[in-house]
Amino acid sequence: MMNQDWKKLKLLLAGCGSIGKRHARVLSFLGVEEIYIFDPNSQNTEELIDELPHLKKVDTYEAGLALVDAVFVMTPTRLHVPMAIQAIEADCHVFIEKPISLTMEGIDELANLAKIKNKKVMIGLCTRYHEGIRKAKDIFESGRIGRLVSIRSLVGEHFPAVHPEYKSMYYAKYSGAFELMHDLDLALWFANQPVKQVFSVYGSFSDIDIEAPDTVEFLLRFEDRCTATIHLDFFQIPRRRNMELIGSQGVLIIDFTSWEEYTISIYDSTKEDWEHRTGKTKRNDMFIDEDLDFLQSIVNDTAISCDIIEGCKSLRVIEAAQNKIEDINLIENI
Repeated sequence: MMNQDWKKLKLLLAGCGSIGKRHARVLSFLGVEEIYIFDPNSQNTEELIDELPHLKKVDTYEAGLALVDAVFVMTPTRLHVPMAIQAIEADCHVFIEKPISLTMEGIDELANLAKIKNKKVMIGLCTRYHEGIRKAKDIFESGRIGRLVSIRSLVGEHFPAVHPEYKSMYYAKYSGAFELMHDLDLALWFANQPVKQVFSVYGSFSDIDIEAPDTVEFLLRFEDRCTATIHLDFFQIPRRRNMELIGSQGVLIIDFTSWEEYTISIYDSTKEDWEHRTGKTKRNDMFIDEDLDFLQSIVNDTAISCDIIEGCKSLRVIEAAQNKIEDINLIENI
């Protein structure tokens, strides 16, 4: 039977922008009884309390840390690691929204401190919890398309339509389309082997007029006879999101452009025909499963699947791309 003690955990949500609000709704839906919120922008906290009056506002991050068992760090990416370290020093478990950081600086300290203090650290790789992605991974791991030879992954959306105030967001200033790293993470998750070479092209190529890259192209070579191409962009109309897994015995395609529906297409060479499967989902479903996994890992003292090591795999590729380092090794341990 599922352990229900996680509802008694006291939580702090640090950062109440769009993703902070989503986690607040999800955790409230799950029945967590005591949730504190902090954001230096008072408008964000006021809007959230208007929607969810049971939430409790704290005036400082430090004040919140003193009250809770776990913290959700959902601030700009450059603040993730120092805020997570501060939380662990205050004896809190930590959920860090993706990406874990902009660089590897400070991550060794974070990992070592979490180990010493015996605290859980989870990275918000929510698409790993998407129902369609999980079903596609089960099909792939069953061997239906043989050995994975090549991955083609694409995500594109129109930033101005998603966030009309986009030019004032940190995305537009220093991270850009690299923030769409879920699709890079999924490619690494499916390949499940070290990356040996990284080639990339990125920059501001569209007309949305942001300083940070609005387009990123990755070409990866894995250790054992596998490649991946990953396209990320912040200007595409219409929004699209799909992944193709090309195997030695067939092809598996997952289209999860829509938040309400996904399609999995399998070409199995033994059957010489396409098979199509469609499923219904909601955007919050993957966040519900993700947050529940984190809370249960705390109360049951079980391993975190999306841990620091997993969060660093995509970061190492991004850092190699940004520093024009072609030959890298994604180490198993930090």
